Amino acid sequence: MKRIGAELALCLRDARLRWIGAVLALLLAVAGLGAWRDAVRYGHQVDAVTAAERARWLGQDAKNPHSADHFGLWVFKPSAPLAVLDPGSEPYTGRMVRVEAHVFNDAVYRAVQEAGPLARAGLGSVADIVGLVVPLAAILLGFSAFAADRERGTLRLALGNGIAPGPLFAGRFAALLLALVLVVGLPLLGIGALAALSGDAAGWQAWPRLLAWVAAQLAYAALFLLVAMLVSLVARTARHALAAALVIWVGLCIAAPRLATAAVETLVPAVSHREVRARIDAELRPHRTAEANDSRTREVLARYGVSEADALPVDLRGLMMVENDEHHFELYDREFGALFDGLAARERAFAWAGLLSPRVALQALSQTLAGTDFAQHAHFVWTAEAYRRAISERMNAEIRDRPQRGGATLVAGPELWRDIPPFAHAPLPLSRGLADAVVPTLVLALWLAGLAGLCVPLVRRLKP
Repeated sequence: MKRIGAELALCLRDARLRWIGAVLALLLAVAGLGAWRDAVRYGHQVDAVTAAERARWLGQDAKNPHSADHFGLWVFKPSAPLAVLDPGSEPYTGRMVRVEAHVFNDAVYRAVQEAGPLARAGLGSVADIVGLVVPLAAILLGFSAFAADRERGTLRLALGNGIAPGPLFAGRFAALLLALVLVVGLPLLGIGALAALSGDAAGWQAWPRLLAWVAAQLAYAALFLLVAMLVSLVARTARHALAAALVIWVGLCIAAPRLATAAVETLVPAVSHREVRARIDAELRPHRTAEANDSRTREVLARYGVSEADALPVDLRGLMMVENDEHHFELYDREFGALFDGLAARERAFAWAGLLSPRVALQALSQTLAGTDFAQHAHFVWTAEAYRRAISERMNAEIRDRPQRGGATLVAGPELWRDIPPFAHAPLPLSRGLADAVVPTLVLALWLAGLAGLCVPLVRRLKP
């Protein structure tokens, strides 16, 4: 501990730490506070529009329940509190869905449509800064750990005074890591705490998510600190160590992620959304013809042993709408289920692609812990679809169970509209996120273990 304290004191007196801390604080503050402001504004907008949609639904005129089903309403995806830190897939997936009879609508309004210049430059979120800039900070702190002492001749003095290479390396690494905790970990905790306290965090388990998220970012920073110190162990001069570490940074943080993305898209092809919609339309088209409707009508009459609709114990139109919707539900489950399963498989493959770059592994782990991954979006889409189906089933059942004779049409009013509860969406629990985080966590751990393993023999053979 004395060795760590001494090394930390030297580190804190280094002007580089102050400059690095100031730059990181500025970048994180700009990105984090901007995201927090947008999140608060979006939350207020969602609350206002949701209340207006509820009032619009309850205030509709008396009409046939099926017409009310087509009247429809909009439901909105709640944003994860930690989207302030890592928006993940949220900017690229829709935020609201129109629920209405017969149609599995897509989520629309993507936040990326309003992205500013900073976001388009790849530094629009706190997670972007951590993924790209924090490795640079770790490199700038660690590249001279041994190379500068070797160049000045002080490394020979330290080893000559009986300091073992192992404790010397461990002390410097621990001191530099503590410095990174100060300039990276504390700001991240502050921004995350602001997001958790100011937003609607109900059901999100924001605090355990925040602690796990910050720990993942610090592990990533430690990984690049090991890279810098590994290079410093072998480089003859600090200049050579910095140049080599920067080349590694470019490879791992810029080039490798692009290669990993291209590899995943090539090796794990996913069915396009357009193809899925085309298959659904092709299967629904013959089901909607007049001939098909007449055939189903005859089948219903034969099933009940009657020859005309007025003799049925239920309303023919309502019963056929129930059965048509059941056909639609099965089709949507099959086709969209396969689409989402394919996209989820690609997400899992992308996590394994982190073996090519720790930044890829961090991206997969970060958005999973923040609750902004694709699994959360798919969960919202299916929750909205379940709500849509519940409305259709209630409206259709009202028609089916109240048969009208002589061609009369059923008219319902506010009592029926109030039977439909407001839309409520509960996010996937953290336990599900931790299960999905196993692969990227393992990949990051392998990177850390591999770099530490490379350092061990070099530390043992450390020479001035």
